[in-house]
Amino acid sequence: MPRVTLSGTHHRYNAVAAVEDGGTWRMVLPFADGSIRDAALVGPDRLVCLSDDGEICLIDWRLDREIARQATGTDRLRRIFVPADCGWIVLYNNKQPLDDQRYLHPLQVRRATDLAIIAEGDGLEWTVGQDGGRLAGGGEFCPQPGEPTALTIQGDPFRDPSGLLAFVGFESGPPGSRYGLYRLDPSEGTVRCEPIPDEAKPWWFSPSGRYAVTPSSSEPMVHDGSVGAHSPHRDAVADGRRRVGQALELWRTTPLGLARTIVARMTPEPPLVMRTVVWEPSETAFWVQYGHFWDKRAEFQRIGLDGSLSPVFDFQRFHGTKILADIADAAHAEHVEIQAFPDAVRIQRDWCASDVPVRSISQDEDGFRASVWSGPKEAAVRRFMARWNRPHVVVVEAFSQAAVAEGLRRLTHDIRERLADLLQTDVLELSFVVGGRAMTETAFFARVSRDRIAVVPMLRELLTTYLDVHPRAVEARGLYRQIWGPKESHGALAAAMLALLRLDPDAHDVFRGYLARRDGEHETYTTNVMMKTYIAETGWRDRAMIDFGVYFALIRHRDGLINLNGGFLEEYGLLDAVESMMSADDFAEAMLGELDRFVEIPDIDCRFGWNELYLGLRAGLPDTAFGRRVVAALAGRRGDVIVAV
Repeated sequence: MPRVTLSGTHHRYNAVAAVEDGGTWRMVLPFADGSIRDAALVGPDRLVCLSDDGEICLIDWRLDREIARQATGTDRLRRIFVPADCGWIVLYNNKQPLDDQRYLHPLQVRRATDLAIIAEGDGLEWTVGQDGGRLAGGGEFCPQPGEPTALTIQGDPFRDPSGLLAFVGFESGPPGSRYGLYRLDPSEGTVRCEPIPDEAKPWWFSPSGRYAVTPSSSEPMVHDGSVGAHSPHRDAVADGRRRVGQALELWRTTPLGLARTIVARMTPEPPLVMRTVVWEPSETAFWVQYGHFWDKRAEFQRIGLDGSLSPVFDFQRFHGTKILADIADAAHAEHVEIQAFPDAVRIQRDWCASDVPVRSISQDEDGFRASVWSGPKEAAVRRFMARWNRPHVVVVEAFSQAAVAEGLRRLTHDIRERLADLLQTDVLELSFVVGGRAMTETAFFARVSRDRIAVVPMLRELLTTYLDVHPRAVEARGLYRQIWGPKESHGALAAAMLALLRLDPDAHDVFRGYLARRDGEHETYTTNVMMKTYIAETGWRDRAMIDFGVYFALIRHRDGLINLNGGFLEEYGLLDAVESMMSADDFAEAMLGELDRFVEIPDIDCRFGWNELYLGLRAGLPDTAFGRRVVAALAGRRGDVIVAV
């Protein structure tokens, strides 16, 4: 059967839907400038994709043909469910099972052939005194009589054996109802609610919707480990250690009711939590995964509907390590595949018949496979997406001063007038055609600086114009601060900024603004590479550079980074240069002056106040004679008690 996964590049995350069929990947880009929120196969030939901003697209992926495209009317829809018969496409939002909060969740049921809406709403209207209602809009958390209750969906929906859309709902039902199993008939919009245990917990439904598994809330089975004590379970061992039972409940959904409680195992306290359940296609058994990745343990067990238990399996390969593990395939006839990202191991089905309570699988028998990637190769994705790249082309007649200057003037005009329109999502990519030959912007600006072409005023105007219009473009595109360049980890116009610094060592005034416009938590090229290159070529040559070095340290604190080597003042040799150039009093004055100006910069978006920044700078001073004199000078100017400025 085909399967679908989402992929993309560093700059365009989850932009591509990749369908694997028979070992071959077919890729589609359904939203030219946006990301895919979720995707699902609709039968063997069709694919449905939901965008981040609320657009849905139905595609015949084999023919590379779009069937239908519509706006959903809301960007709060986040998930897709397609039942096995592929008659519906269900768009929904939901909450985590253990999240005991109420939310307003929209729900849409669409026809799978053309995306026509069959039913939609974010609330439920209930008949007074009855368990029946209707899907409606205008849901309220505290409804007045006659108003719809807010629809809150827990976990994922499924299709029940009678063909209805079913899901666990939270405080969406008739008065007095907290949790319930809701069944929606999309053709009529009618809903029925059946109460289920009144607590927040996960429910794992079988593929047909006939069964559900949920952790049991009943009193656990206990064994004190003493010799002669009654042994209530095969895991109860007389070794002096107290053990408690981990039980789960098997429910039937039609009619709704508890079928049996199964004590899966007994374990010393505290037991590993039941992280997930994966059903076998036959629905005669399911697999339980115990433990989250932070537990440094991952354990697996097969449980039959008749109560039969396999050993609890673990892998010696991963003992004592944190692994991101999942049950990847429980359908294979001979083994169960466990994904231990990015690798894979296996549990042989023959081992499940053993009566031993625990089996630790050795490295020689775990079927280890390294780097099992769940999607197409990164290089293939980049090649595919390159077909849609639309770099802004700048034509330059020749590599002469006049021609380069004129090209930069035209580029500056374009950025001033329409920067937002030049972006591909959040990327500004330029292509230069010089004398009929195409060049990347990295290569172009590298040659400008290498050949010492006299275009400093034009580079300054280009970058200051970009910094001036940057906020409007970010707002127009709905971005958080950062506009990226075409190369991984580079900000927009990074190559131009570096060229300006190489041609004009005093351009740190422009570099200040460039640093302030970054998303410094994620864009690190400017500080880790560009700054290092700049200081190596220019040095801390005068008082203006020293002031800039203090500003750079403050920006690094603004970025929220932690320097474990002492502080950002020392990062590129600033303190070594200062001691031979300035007195301790002068440097203290420089630090305080930059700090006072920094906190007054408009839109600097710094979550640290004056006090925190001051303490960060002071803590970065070394415990040397010069460092101690600077600390004393700081205290003499502002006092030992820090006060807000």
